[in-house]
Amino acid sequence: MNWLSAFITANLIGIGSNFDNCGTGIAYGSDKIKFPHWVNAIVNAIGFSTAILGAYAGKATSDFLTVSQAQWAACVVLVCIGLFFWYGGYIHPLVSKHKQKIQTKTPGWKEGVILGLALSFTNVASGFGATVANATTLWSSVISITLWGYIMIWLGNTVGIGVIARLLGKYSSLAAGLMLILVGVHQVMG
Repeated sequence: MNWLSAFITANLIGIGSNFDNCGTGIAYGSDKIKFPHWVNAIVNAIGFSTAILGAYAGKATSDFLTVSQAQWAACVVLVCIGLFFWYGGYIHPLVSKHKQKIQTKTPGWKEGVILGLALSFTNVASGFGATVANATTLWSSVISITLWGYIMIWLGNTVGIGVIARLLGKYSSLAAGLMLILVGVHQVMG
């Protein structure tokens, strides 16, 4: 495999592994929540670790956690976060004495770890799949998955805040929750 072909392949693996990161960034951005760069770094440090785990020990981890189980775990976490957006934006004001919606806060290190784990389950499979065919692509695949993970959250968040939040107005929590639920369902379907 020549260097150009390896470069293109690694980038395609990185982009393909991180569409869920873009959806997560859009979901937070559409609710006008700035996703801090340092939290994005935490999310993708976990992604880096899981991609290495997948690249080095994909077959061994499949003895403990099947791909299907990892997909369902990611789905449950992302759907729960999406449902919290809906609860905070629409249900809480109806059932509470305080008629304002719960403000979803800017994610911190705890949310970064939870999102990192939820979004990284696919990195185990991507890292393993990328290196089975050609072991020389191990580091290029892992680095690509990590860099594109960071870029996709940032890009999604920027688009969400800049365009989508303005378009959606009072329906931004609905759209943010729906986006995270769809990302979660995509984990199982994809």
